[in-house]
Amino acid sequence: MSADATAPLSNSESFTPAAVYNAESGRSFGRAAALFDSDEAANPLARWARRRSFAALDAAFSPGDRVLEMGSGTGIEATHLAARGVRIVATDPATGMLEQLRAKLAPGGPAAHLADQVTTIQLPANRIGELVGRYGPGAFDGAYSSMGALNCEPSLAPVAAALATLVRPGGRLVFSLINRYCLWETAWYLRARQPGMAFRRWGGQASATVRPDWQEERITCFYWTPGVVARTFQPHFRVVGRRALPWLLPPLYLDGLTRRAPGFFRRVARLDDRLAARWPLYGLGDQFIFDLVREPARSA
Repeated sequence: MSADATAPLSNSESFTPAAVYNAESGRSFGRAAALFDSDEAANPLARWARRRSFAALDAAFSPGDRVLEMGSGTGIEATHLAARGVRIVATDPATGMLEQLRAKLAPGGPAAHLADQVTTIQLPANRIGELVGRYGPGAFDGAYSSMGALNCEPSLAPVAAALATLVRPGGRLVFSLINRYCLWETAWYLRARQPGMAFRRWGGQASATVRPDWQEERITCFYWTPGVVARTFQPHFRVVGRRALPWLLPPLYLDGLTRRAPGFFRRVARLDDRLAARWPLYGLGDQFIFDLVREPARSA
């Protein structure tokens, strides 16, 4: 395994809006890193969403592919893909998250046998363009970012521009992002007579927590619609698939509801899965998954 760190930010870079937000989210997610896997294991909605994410990634990437991950966290998906023979360059701005992934890949760790398949680099998504100098244009067969990691970025434009150079023509992108309009969240908080929470995402930016019991520690999240994402990645990428994650099931933080009536929610999950790719349902859920293909370079 290669465990690399990028050069420290210069003084001018460290005060850009993106750098400030990256530092904010990096601290919070770094603090939560040791609890991340156990939190997900205890959350049936998170486990359900992760299985859907695995399915999208498995369909997009093949053994032997070199794939860039943005927001690797503790490496849940990096190790899943590496076990299938995919080579992963896993990036994340949070030191604590990368430490958890590196521990898994270290000798004696649960993923030590995958160490040669995964390279870790501490780098926020808005700076992935720096990887062009290391790997070269078109060096990746694809890229992905899962479960809202890119919602910590104030703009997707630098990510799209960098991936247009890093990903070869025909390569795939798979993103799951937290949606701007969540039908469940709006209805839930209106019922609770909390309009501020019901519409908090609608402005495109809101304060959030990494864990529900850490209300004193806030990060800034940025929310986009599927239409905004599609336009941001054009003309270099073409959308070939989009799905809600989920739309009929509640947001992942309302996992307690599923424990009250597990049989009912299992039936709801089947319906959710059947209809998640239909318009307008893919734009009404807690998150959405986008599948894109890198278009061939246009001739002059």
